[in-house]
Amino acid sequence: MGMTREEAILKIKKCLALAKSANENEAAIALRQAQALMREFQIDPDLLDIVEASCETKSTKTPQAWEASLVLTIARAMQCKPIFSSGSSTWGIKASWNFIGVDPAPEVASYTFDVLYRQIIRSRKNFIETTLNRVTVKKNKVRRADLFCEGWVASVKHLITDLDIDVPANTNERIKKYMDTTHGKLGSFTPKDRNKGKTFTERAANDYHAGKQSGKSAKLNQAMNGGKQYEKLGVST
Repeated sequence: MGMTREEAILKIKKCLALAKSANENEAAIALRQAQALMREFQIDPDLLDIVEASCETKSTKTPQAWEASLVLTIARAMQCKPIFSSGSSTWGIKASWNFIGVDPAPEVASYTFDVLYRQIIRSRKNFIETTLNRVTVKKNKVRRADLFCEGWVASVKHLITDLDIDVPANTNERIKKYMDTTHGKLGSFTPKDRNKGKTFTERAANDYHAGKQSGKSAKLNQAMNGGKQYEKLGVST
């Protein structure tokens, strides 16, 4: 049975690692093997370490503005390209975010989103059950919970920007090249903002501030190594 493209990529990476060997003969052989495999499988060396990592979201068709803000903050810090994939309740498909970038940045980005997203969902639920427990109109309750989440996201941004991720200087160009060859043209969407155009009242300010205070207790352990228009599947950077 022949080698698959994925197996070839792994083999190429191993060969390129051996090509750095102090043994000149071993290094030369490994480099020739890598080059031969890249020609055989038509693999662009610029895209060898461009990978994707996904994480699920409770959003379905369109994410909320606070969630998109969290994703974009993570993507910028990791120099990744985020793509949103809609879910389908009919087919039992959950919506997800994909981070595309230079290995291992996408995995770190996915981990960061997953950890913080679970925390903000718990905090939002607690805020609704306590502070908003007497709010009877559902749309008002949801809008106020969104303000809380906006404040929460603003509070945790420093946790994300403090992560130390090294990426090559030409990362953006390589990601674009990968996107052009792998995903083609994508659609776009504008994240939902239930508070857009609403007067920022004292109560709204209190909800936002409550979120900022809650966000101060958020934890992000580095357990891994190292109205904007968003693309759909994607986010414009």
